[in-house]
Amino acid sequence: MKSSFLFCRRGVLLLLLLSLVLFLLGCSAGKDPIPALPQVQTDPERLYLAGLSSGATMAHQLHLAWPEEIRGVALFSASPYACARQGVSAALHRCMGVSRGVPSVETTLLAIQESAAEGQIGDPEHLASSRVYLYRGGVDPVVNWRVSEVVEKSYAQLVDEGLLSYTQPFAGHGLPTERDGVACALTAAPFMNACGFSGAAAGLEHLDGAVRHEVTTQTRGQLLPFDQRVLRGASKGLADQGFVYLPDGCAEPGRCGLLMVLHGCEQASEVLGETFIRQSGYLQQADARELVVVFPQISKSLPNPKGCWDWWGYESSAFDTREGPQMQALHSIWRHFTESP
Repeated sequence: MKSSFLFCRRGVLLLLLLSLVLFLLGCSAGKDPIPALPQVQTDPERLYLAGLSSGATMAHQLHLAWPEEIRGVALFSASPYACARQGVSAALHRCMGVSRGVPSVETTLLAIQESAAEGQIGDPEHLASSRVYLYRGGVDPVVNWRVSEVVEKSYAQLVDEGLLSYTQPFAGHGLPTERDGVACALTAAPFMNACGFSGAAAGLEHLDGAVRHEVTTQTRGQLLPFDQRVLRGASKGLADQGFVYLPDGCAEPGRCGLLMVLHGCEQASEVLGETFIRQSGYLQQADARELVVVFPQISKSLPNPKGCWDWWGYESSAFDTREGPQMQALHSIWRHFTESP
């Protein structure tokens, strides 16, 4: 009797398991495949990076790793290079907050020089002609303005004449916009601050010069998803899909430049949908400047609960070098566009 009961119970469990497998297969079969990156060739002389918070620090790492390829960066509330190699505690209390003191400019420059000497990043000599726009909020409680100032002072030793820094005195932590997002002084989702000016426009004006067309509120291009799972050296932390914006006319080889925008923590599409992408101001600038814009996406995980880019080593000890998984994945994205036939 007992054996019959156990047999029946196992049979029921097997049927339930089979039903679950079939259900999951049906769900996956019903999903549209994520398209690959479009085959568009961009002008390698107009390759720029921009980012907020963890995205700014990742863009900073990328700039140092491949300075011979990147022409300029716009960094909003960035932390210094190699500041968080001691892990998340250092990231929180020295590289964002300053309860353990302000990072040293000298130590930062030494880390850059040593990493370059070991071939972990590019030759700092290539930074001399770079264009660099730095922004910080005067009342930012997440990344203290004195921390961002270290980034400025470090770049001042490496860049000839292309450095521009701006502090919005009463701004919280976020990307400044003309009217979208929360009040300028606040620090809250979606981490865009209505400060009466566009950080996207200000940064790109410094990097890319004057616009080529009138800036309009209505976008004219296509926002498309792309598959991030197939990237070379792909990081486990990347979301399945990122987004790319193609302005009209950018299918013509070499006509348009390329901008990579890296979101901050808690700004990824799995949290905000397309809010950051559509309200940041970058799409309007893309149309006006003839720039393809790529918005890579990171996912939340146990070691990365807020969906930040890796700037403290949660995924790899090589996080801020050319060997870092996320660094390699992002590098492969822009090489796809700048090397496309």
